[in-house]
Amino acid sequence: MYNFSGLMKQSTQLITCLFISAAVYSQNLNDSEIKKNITAIENPLEKLVQLQPKTFEYNTEQYKHLKLQHGRKFGFVAEDFQHIFPDMVIEKSVSYMFGKNVYRNSTIKTINEQSLIPLLVAAIKDQQLQIDKLTTELEVLKNKNASAGAE
Repeated sequence: MYNFSGLMKQSTQLITCLFISAAVYSQNLNDSEIKKNITAIENPLEKLVQLQPKTFEYNTEQYKHLKLQHGRKFGFVAEDFQHIFPDMVIEKSVSYMFGKNVYRNSTIKTINEQSLIPLLVAAIKDQQLQIDKLTTELEVLKNKNASAGAE
């Protein structure tokens, strides 16, 4: 006869030991520690204004095998986008069944649109600096005009 209660107790102790040892070796890493070559985004507004946002629908009838989403979408054409931000365009391979036990691959380009967020923030900051500068200049001109009108 086997003593299952003793075996269960040993298994529980082993699992507990493994769990504790895993917790001991965990580490917290700062984001800045795991990233390298960190630089500011240069001229984000100049690049963003080159983008051509589009509305479109996927050609779901011709490319059923790609299982594309239906309906109107907002976005960019990957080939156009790639000229401005080549690092944000990714080629993705999609496998699909072509016949009985026969598969094919299609390669499509996708855009990592989440990477646009830091660019948008940098562009907004640049625009805000321009707005603040123009507001200051406008106030100076108003004050000069008011002073000239009082004389």
